[in-house]
Amino acid sequence: MVVANLDTGLFYSLGGSAPVLWEKLSAGHSGRQIAAAFSGDAASIEAAIGALIAQFQADGLLEPAEGLEAAAAALACGTFEAPSVERFDDLQGLLLVDPIHDVAEAGWPVMPDAPAS
Repeated sequence: MVVANLDTGLFYSLGGSAPVLWEKLSAGHSGRQIAAAFSGDAASIEAAIGALIAQFQADGLLEPAEGLEAAAAALACGTFEAPSVERFDDLQGLLLVDPIHDVAEAGWPVMPDAPAS
């Protein structure tokens, strides 16, 4: 899985259990809910997930949300593999100058209205 931060122009390759964690976190599940859904050593799984969440937050990929925790009933994550994240900046310049980021909800090539001065 590849995740891009369009604000910084960096992109990340997620390996191991990181793609599953990304999917579950972005669906509103907490780190504890996700850790409980994996089979394996609970303490090491929680520590690895906590470290990954901290890295995602530090890189601006994930923000804490209060009161949005999803129901845990549907979680089944299988066997835990140590998550890996590789960060790449080789396309950073292209991602930051791309005009598609500066558009209105109508999409590209419609530019947003200029702010009134």
